[in-house]
Amino acid sequence: MKKAAKILGMVIAGYVTLALALDAFIGVSQIALEPGEREGILRTFDADGTMHETRMIIIDDGDVMWVQSGHHFRGWYHRLIENPNVELLRGDTLTQRRAVALETPEAKAHMKALLMDRVGFGGYYAIRFVLLFAEVKPVRLDLRSSPMQHNLEP
Repeated sequence: MKKAAKILGMVIAGYVTLALALDAFIGVSQIALEPGEREGILRTFDADGTMHETRMIIIDDGDVMWVQSGHHFRGWYHRLIENPNVELLRGDTLTQRRAVALETPEAKAHMKALLMDRVGFGGYYAIRFVLLFAEVKPVRLDLRSSPMQHNLEP
């Protein structure tokens, strides 16, 4: 019994270590998992105005755009909480957006449904498994009231 508990503890520790290492690698390298229209660059800003760019998977829901954080320690998520005025670069179009973090059960359920529609039941739970089943934090990206939208191509 003692040996089984030790093995189980090692398996759990290995899982947590592997998941955190994979998540850190993805976060640092910003690899493109879904290049193209489904992806964008979210620009967030520090209190001093320093811009930070993060490659994100954009989730389209009709005319509404969403992003989601899978971990509490994401820098971009904390920056948009402090300063919700963000920019979204998608393809050749840059838009001024207001990030609205929604922590309601309804918003979380809606985000889960959108993600399951996008990647399927198995894909959704595979991603949640890698992210240690961290809580999904939905963020709606609203156009600012006076949108400054422009195309970056000449």
